[in-house]
Amino acid sequence: MPGTVTGTAPPGISELTGLRSSKPSWYAEYRHTADSLHRALGSLEHIARVLSATGQGARALCRAVVDACAEHLGAPWVVLALREAALPLARPRLLGRGPDGTPVGDLPGLPGDVRRPVAEALAAAAVEPWQTGDGAVVVPLVVDGEPVGALVACGGPQQPASPADLAILRVVGNQSAVALLSDHLLAGSEALRRQTEQLYAEAERRAQDLADRHRELAEAELRLDVAARREAVDAERHRIARELHDSVAQHVLSAGMTIEWCRPEVAHHAEVHARLGHAKALTREAVERLRVAIHALSAEPHDEPGQGLPVLLGRLPDVHAVPGLAVAVRVEGRPRSLPADVEHSLFQIASEALFNTVRHAAATRCTVRLAYRAAELRLSVADDGRGDPEVLRRMLRTAGRDRGQHRGLANMASRCRDVGATLRFGRARLGGVRVEVRLPLEAGGG
Repeated sequence: MPGTVTGTAPPGISELTGLRSSKPSWYAEYRHTADSLHRALGSLEHIARVLSATGQGARALCRAVVDACAEHLGAPWVVLALREAALPLARPRLLGRGPDGTPVGDLPGLPGDVRRPVAEALAAAAVEPWQTGDGAVVVPLVVDGEPVGALVACGGPQQPASPADLAILRVVGNQSAVALLSDHLLAGSEALRRQTEQLYAEAERRAQDLADRHRELAEAELRLDVAARREAVDAERHRIARELHDSVAQHVLSAGMTIEWCRPEVAHHAEVHARLGHAKALTREAVERLRVAIHALSAEPHDEPGQGLPVLLGRLPDVHAVPGLAVAVRVEGRPRSLPADVEHSLFQIASEALFNTVRHAAATRCTVRLAYRAAELRLSVADDGRGDPEVLRRMLRTAGRDRGQHRGLANMASRCRDVGATLRFGRARLGGVRVEVRLPLEAGGG
């Protein structure tokens, strides 16, 4: 372009010193050489000052670049700006200083004769520094070969910028471009982590709300007419389970897949990579908790006389169907009629125990056994997995102090206390863990 100074090769010694002959004008050449050397040393000092600001963040580095450019060129106005669509999360978007050093933070704050070359520089497609016909020096900020912004110095005398000047400014300009790119990546990962934590918190709130509503529905079953109770409870449970599956669970899964896609892209940023790994773990835990709630909500209540606890337990293999795990339900003795809330609590205990087997035990066989005896009902869930009864006892003892950990075990113990039953953990004949509930039939109303 007219008035453009370009060149990719760094200036040579002859260009810096100006010594090309030994003619009688040696003294003038010497003075010119001394000025050039002083200017080169000053330029190196500017670069060192800019590089020393790298660890202070993108804003501090960009401020150092603007100040160094103003000192180096003696320009009244220096502006560093990003294109509108480039690095949208990077900050600052525009940083400038006026003749008295006053900072400027946006394009409207610039005078018209400065705003015009800045706008033209941001619209240009060049990636090499140049000087305009009006004397403005423009240094593109380049990332991966594409201009994302520009460093513009203008408003002073129309003095030509040397190749050395442009080389110096290209170094500091590229340093600011790298800092802004890092700021953009960090801001993006932080925003994604916050979004994931918000989704996780929302899933927790919804799960708690669903648990509260589930308890309210269980209490309502004791007071409602059989037909009305079936219609209201079934409709609400299925609606909530469908909402969880189709909205919250899908959003959390999408967030997890997005995080997994992003992690390889920032593998060279250790902190960003670690935070994304933490966010991915949060989404995995949220999905697991949602599945527990969905399984509980999908269990059909019983209302017709004669169904009772055996029929409810018979549905467990379908609720917790997992490839590679064979689930058998055994009923011994003559079934006895129990209050609906007692049967519901026993079913939920068996469901939680079976879910723990699916999730943690790595078992291949599991037996759910319901035994009606003269004065006692025994309900057990046994597997051939890798669980340890002593570990479960210890986890149950610390469940109330672990800030929400082992909530399933605590819920099982709480349900047993509510109906007057006892909860035990032992070694199963199959080789794994046996979870057993013993309910005196008198206390249970049998």
